[in-house]
Amino acid sequence: MSIPGWASVLITLGAVTVLVALGDYVYSSLTRVPFKPAGKHCFITGGSTGLGKALAIELAKGGADVCIVARRVSELESAVEEIKSHCTSENQKIIYISGDVTSQKDVVRTFEEANVKMGRNPDFVCACAGASYPKFFLDHTMEDFEKLTTLNYLGQAYVAHQGAQRMRDSNIKGGKIVFVSSMLGMLSFAGWSTYAPTKFAVRGLADTLRNELKRYDIGVHIFYPGGIESPGFDTENLTKPEVTKIIEGANTPQTGAECAQSLMHGLRKGHYMIVTDAIGEILRAVTRGVSPTNNLVLDWILAVIGQPIGSGYALYMDYVVKSAKY
Repeated sequence: MSIPGWASVLITLGAVTVLVALGDYVYSSLTRVPFKPAGKHCFITGGSTGLGKALAIELAKGGADVCIVARRVSELESAVEEIKSHCTSENQKIIYISGDVTSQKDVVRTFEEANVKMGRNPDFVCACAGASYPKFFLDHTMEDFEKLTTLNYLGQAYVAHQGAQRMRDSNIKGGKIVFVSSMLGMLSFAGWSTYAPTKFAVRGLADTLRNELKRYDIGVHIFYPGGIESPGFDTENLTKPEVTKIIEGANTPQTGAECAQSLMHGLRKGHYMIVTDAIGEILRAVTRGVSPTNNLVLDWILAVIGQPIGSGYALYMDYVVKSAKY
């Protein structure tokens, strides 16, 4: 009894899919080094609140020495005490340094102070500092664009440059630099003209350094959270246009702890692009470009599913903007 042609095609496709999945699993197992924070010096900007503080807590739970950086000393002092309560060993060091990531000189100073206080340069650097003030494009001043570009993009570029330089010069192997983008670094719409471009720019920098810093055995990762419960999220909603809220839909923010746990899970898996939920996974697969996959077969499936969903969402966004009463 001969097998029908269509059945042969399905069998062949199934076999190829299984072989590709197995090959991807073996390749990933050989090339992705799981992140283990124990004993690492972890340097986190924006570490006094929100994602930064929550990540510092997760790292402390994992046995890391942690340095948090932010501007306000009172918030830093409070955060350090909270982070210390999660340490697993009395030998762990948890310190803070007051600094402004929008100043290149201040970034250099904070790294130097961290080096002195910890006795070594960081093995792990995460740039969490950032802000957003959503408005319509024509309601912004040019100063708004300069402020957000300096904080959200240059603030991460300064930190990454100093971190990578010190890892290279200290001959640190297996160092990590983590950029924080946003789901608005994969798509954008009305209201986000000062914020989304900075998060797209962070993606461009991360993509470049992911490839370039391999020569120094420095791993680069980029995180795409959605809304995060924090003072910044409350401030964001004070200026957010109603049209933006409608397009977003029910935007229930995640806690900083939930986001930090998603980030740590992605780092332990060795993923380059890290997200927090199913929508983020679809967006990641659709917008991945030539970036590494998290799972080759699953990413292909998500990309196929995501394309028509994205096209439909674009039509919805345009409808909302055109039909809104301003």
